[in-house]
Amino acid sequence: MTGATGFIGSAVTRRLEARGEHVVALGSREIDLLAANDAQLESLVDRAKISHCIHCAWYTNHSDYLVHDINREWFTASLRLARACRRIRFVGLGTCLEYDFSDGEPCVEDGTPLNPDTLYARSKAAVFDGLGVLGGNFIWARVFFVYGPGDRPGRLVPAMMDRFGRGEQAGPSCGGLRRDYIHVDDLAGQLVRLAASDVRGAVNTGTGMAPTLSSIFAAGAQALGRPELACTNRKTGGQPPLIQADMTRFRERIGDPEAREIARGLEDLIR
Repeated sequence: MTGATGFIGSAVTRRLEARGEHVVALGSREIDLLAANDAQLESLVDRAKISHCIHCAWYTNHSDYLVHDINREWFTASLRLARACRRIRFVGLGTCLEYDFSDGEPCVEDGTPLNPDTLYARSKAAVFDGLGVLGGNFIWARVFFVYGPGDRPGRLVPAMMDRFGRGEQAGPSCGGLRRDYIHVDDLAGQLVRLAASDVRGAVNTGTGMAPTLSSIFAAGAQALGRPELACTNRKTGGQPPLIQADMTRFRERIGDPEAREIARGLEDLIR
């Protein structure tokens, strides 16, 4: 595991350990992924007798992760790591932001064009392209919007729940937007099942549902027993009206995905 102490990585680690798997966390104390060369990475993989690599590490500071130049370094580091893992199962985490959302339909791995328009998304898409050139036993999990325990301050769900927790009214600026939000523990379950499968290439990881942002705020306020705090609207603000995962490939190749509805997920988060 890389990024094993991060938001998604820690959830994946918990899920693996619950299955009785031995998890080797490749953190900064073991190796600096941004600085390590091919020989160092290959030596580490060989010494640890690693069978799978789930690569969750990346720069995720909420204020500038979309534009920060360090995305270029993570692109290079990710391909170095993938080369070192070319003889084992490699799971890379992509992003739904790689897709082109102009057709207003759910995103399909082999049908929706790619059109990454931020440095972050372009860097992720470039890793996917690089994995295709390297070949090997890899899977590229395109992650949609995530929430849950350990989420970073400033993101939509933590900011919303913080406002409601203080008894303040809150609502989205563009409440009519529809977004596919997956609970981080459900995402972890999907990633572990993908790692254990023989599926290769890109696979969406989401819920296949896309509630409006206004309905997410309403569900959050309801979960806290304060429905009057949610403000709603139907604005879209010129942004893509729908960003939703088509989960057909996951369902056909892996089985029914773990994917609780947002109302239940927010109740679980509060508990």
